[in-house]
Amino acid sequence: MKKLLLIPLLATVFAGQAVAEGWGGNAELGYVQTGGNADTSSLNLKGKAVKDGEEWRTTAEAGALKSDSAGTTTSEKYNASVQEDWKLSESGYLFGRLTYEQDKFGGYNSRTTETIGYGFDIMKSDEKQWNAEIGGGARQSEDTTGTKVSDTIVRASTVFNWQINKATKFTQELSTEGGKEGYITKSLTALTNQLAGNLSSKVSYAVQNNSKAPAGTKASDTILSASLVFSY
Repeated sequence: MKKLLLIPLLATVFAGQAVAEGWGGNAELGYVQTGGNADTSSLNLKGKAVKDGEEWRTTAEAGALKSDSAGTTTSEKYNASVQEDWKLSESGYLFGRLTYEQDKFGGYNSRTTETIGYGFDIMKSDEKQWNAEIGGGARQSEDTTGTKVSDTIVRASTVFNWQINKATKFTQELSTEGGKEGYITKSLTALTNQLAGNLSSKVSYAVQNNSKAPAGTKASDTILSASLVFSY
């Protein structure tokens, strides 16, 4: 829980400094608690910051998810990523990406990836943006038994954003990365609706599939989330 509480604190401090230094982004909070016959709670935190210059673009993201049922933790995940893009043209760029994940209930103490590659815009207008990336690199994993595995991987991803109207935005993200030790495929579908000023509501559905899930874990995880988003 201390890790979860640390994320919004850092996000608040960073947001104040980021605006002054040319960064933009958002912070997202979702929380659900039920009582009576079903005593459960779920806390979902996310943050994203982007600094977009003429030649370089930096994107940093972090997230945490914790679920409890009857006082017992049933899910706990943490992730963070940093990506640096070097713009080659109006539509193409080279990228370097570093990610870290921890999901002990999914069988991993840690999973780190380093990838480089090429990205390009398929569609870019005021209402619709669609881009894709392809690259490769390395991944280091440690499962909950302490076994460590290193692998050479390939990575492909695509993101589609549609500003349906002034207040409503649809997002679809899809990525897959892996090698001989298995592929991790992720999908995120989200609908964001502006409430007032910088505050929006967001409903999202995320799916993650591991083609070679550790023993005792399921291959796929799904998360249906409703949250508030503050943009800066």
